[in-house]
Amino acid sequence: MPSERFVDLRERVEELRQLLLPQIFDPTGSYPNELLVTTQALSFRVLTHAEVETYFEDRALDVATSALKAWEDSARVSVVSFHLLGFSGQTLERPPKSLFTTEQNKIKDWPAKTSIQDRFSRCVSDFCKRIRLENHGVKESNIMEMFVPIGFDMSKCDELFLRMMSTFGEDRGMVAHTSGKGHIKKAVDPKDEYNTLSSILKALEPIDEEFDRLLYLASSPDAVFTADIDCNI
Repeated sequence: MPSERFVDLRERVEELRQLLLPQIFDPTGSYPNELLVTTQALSFRVLTHAEVETYFEDRALDVATSALKAWEDSARVSVVSFHLLGFSGQTLERPPKSLFTTEQNKIKDWPAKTSIQDRFSRCVSDFCKRIRLENHGVKESNIMEMFVPIGFDMSKCDELFLRMMSTFGEDRGMVAHTSGKGHIKKAVDPKDEYNTLSSILKALEPIDEEFDRLLYLASSPDAVFTADIDCNI
């Protein structure tokens, strides 16, 4: 069963299709007003890219903040928490030699040196900041930054999916970061644009299921903490 957020994404894509693309696609890709049709088709590409990007960000953030809430409410550690710490990119310092300090400029921050609460909340805060402010796309590199730190099963993202998302991101970039004159001179088939989004939405179905699984693991007290880790030494 798709998540509410995924249903919202599909509905938004359909809204943009109704607003920007012809009601009936011409099988030859020819339209009376090619300038208007091409401009609207390119707008559809850019706006649907933004919708897919926001969907990824919202779902990743929901998983991360749910893991933090579970820790703050009941000191519950999940596989999501484990990944957020492990892929935080932060240096996890060893404990100080003394529980207290007499150095006035260190007294305020000293308790944090012995608090895992502070370390974990900082990891989640940094992750959320990166997703909200520094993520700008849906290419493979963006997906890695959003998915891996929350424990996403990357086997759900096969090479075909990653290539499709990278191509989608590149095609959007060509429109968003260059003059539109060249694109408009060369007619864009609106049916191709819609078919691309239909393929992406279909490919996102197992991705959405994996987000749901992670959300359950992060927030449910009944979830079992397991991870595919080789513990052989």
